[in-house]
Amino acid sequence: MKLIIEADFELTGVEMHSERIDLSYEGDIGQYGRVFFTHRLTPSDTAESKGSFQGFARTVLPDGGSVRGNLSGVWCREGADFRIHSLDDAIGLPDQNYVDIRVNLLTKKGSLRLFSLNED
Repeated sequence: MKLIIEADFELTGVEMHSERIDLSYEGDIGQYGRVFFTHRLTPSDTAESKGSFQGFARTVLPDGGSVRGNLSGVWCREGADFRIHSLDDAIGLPDQNYVDIRVNLLTKKGSLRLFSLNED
């Protein structure tokens, strides 16, 4: 794995449901341009402190192009702080990435470190 991007983003939406939490974000993410992404978090314990997720991302590149991708992984929570471990598969590109995400529900601020899984 090779670290290729470190970036900050904004949490733009939170929807609380009895069986899940839906989070939406956006930010400028390096070579991927402006990225809009979502996570549907499903708890695996009664404290709702960890679980798995499915998500989706769509980008708007500086040249006006777009990339989309499927996201999946696991998450954990301590208070308002979430840590999300995501495996991302770009659709139509060879890119596959591991992304370490941290986000705070109170400040609506997040950061990520994106690692390429593609061998160079």
